[in-house]
Amino acid sequence: MVAEKIPALIIGAAGSLRPSGGGVQRCNLEFMAALDVAGFEISKVTYDQRRSIPERVRLKIAGTVAPVSTPRGLEAAVFEMLRTSEARFVFFAQDVFHGLSRRIMEASPRVNQVLLSLGVESLDVAIAEQIRASRSLTHRPSARSAYRLGGQVLSEITQRRWLQAALTLSPFEVEVERWLGTRAALWVPRTIMDRPLPFSTVDGRVGCVSTLNHPPNLDGLDRLCQALVVGRSEQLRLRIVGTPDSDGQALARRFPFVEYLGWLDDKSLRSEASTWCCFAHPLFVKAKGCSTKLGVALGWGLPIATTVHGARGYVWDAGRLPLASTPDELADFVRERSRADRFATFQQQTQVIVNQTPTLASVAEHMRAFLLNPVIPAGKAGSRPMRAFDPVVANQE
Repeated sequence: MVAEKIPALIIGAAGSLRPSGGGVQRCNLEFMAALDVAGFEISKVTYDQRRSIPERVRLKIAGTVAPVSTPRGLEAAVFEMLRTSEARFVFFAQDVFHGLSRRIMEASPRVNQVLLSLGVESLDVAIAEQIRASRSLTHRPSARSAYRLGGQVLSEITQRRWLQAALTLSPFEVEVERWLGTRAALWVPRTIMDRPLPFSTVDGRVGCVSTLNHPPNLDGLDRLCQALVVGRSEQLRLRIVGTPDSDGQALARRFPFVEYLGWLDDKSLRSEASTWCCFAHPLFVKAKGCSTKLGVALGWGLPIATTVHGARGYVWDAGRLPLASTPDELADFVRERSRADRFATFQQQTQVIVNQTPTLASVAEHMRAFLLNPVIPAGKAGSRPMRAFDPVVANQE
C-alpha cells in the first residue's frame, strides 16, 4: 500500500496476540493486519498475563482503583526494542500500564502512544448492574458495586493520561474515549475475514455462539428465549455453542427448544454451523467493543437475525438487512429465518452486508491518515486537541 515502513511496537499479553483464538485474538489480528497494510512495521513485545499471588490479592481487595503494576521485565524489553527499532509508535493491545506509559513519554517524548481498544470495561460493569436491577424491584446497588465501577472508571482515565490516540471497535466508544480524556479517537469498522461454508441446512435449526457468563450475552439469550415461547413452531431448535456449561444447561432446562452443545473446536463449529438456517445474535444493551462472532457468521454466509446493538461496529444497511429493537421483533426474525426453504432468500441479505463491508485496504488507508495527522501530537501531556473523525463507509472493492 505504501513505500515507507513506519517502525512501531505492539505491547500485549502473549495469549491475546496469538494468531488464533476467540474475540480478543480476532480483534487484535484485525488491528495488526490493518496496521501492516497501512505501512507500519510491527515488532511485538509480549508479557505473561498471569499475576502474582500478592497482585491478585491486592486487586481482589482494592479492585481497579490502584494502577496495575507493569509486568516484570516488560519495561526493559520495551525500551530495548524502542532503542533497536527506532519505533515512532507504541500500540497498547488493550492493557495500558500507566507507569510504563509515563516513562515512555518522559524518555521518548516523540513516540506516539496509541491504544488498540477492545472496549471500555466500565461500560460492561455498569450494564451488569443495570441487568441485575431490571430483574428485581427491590434491587439496591451494593457499596462493592459502586466501588468497583468508580474504580474502573478512574483506572481507565489514568491509563489514558499519556496516550495520543485510541482506535475503537464502534462509533459509540469514540465518544466514550473522549469522555475518558483520550486526545483523539477513531472507529475502525469490522472487516470480513472468513469464507462461506458449504451448507446442508436442517429445517428449523438456528444457531448461536456466545460467552454465556458475559451478562449482556446471557441477558439477550434469556430475553429472546422468552419471546420465542409464544408462537414457536414445533421444528424450531435453538442450538447454543459456548461456555460455561452451567449457564447453557440452565437455559436448556428452562426452554425445551434450546439444545446446548457446549464448547466446539473450530472444525466442529464449522460443521455444526453448516446445518443452521440462520445465526441468531440477541443483544439488547449497548455493550463494550463489538461482536466478532457476527463477522464470522457474515463471512460464512449465514442468514442473520440480530439487533441494533448486536450489529454495533459494522457498516450496516438496515434497509436491506433489518435489525431488531425488541425481543419480540427479534423472535419474529428468528422464526422466519428458521425455514430451510427460505435460506437462499435471506442469504442474499447477508451478501449485501458483506459487499458493503470496508475492505482491509480502505480501513488501513483511513487508519494511516488518522495516525499520521498532525492533530495527534507526540510529546508531553498538557494541550489536548480534539477533533471529530468521520467513520469509514467504503464499498467493497
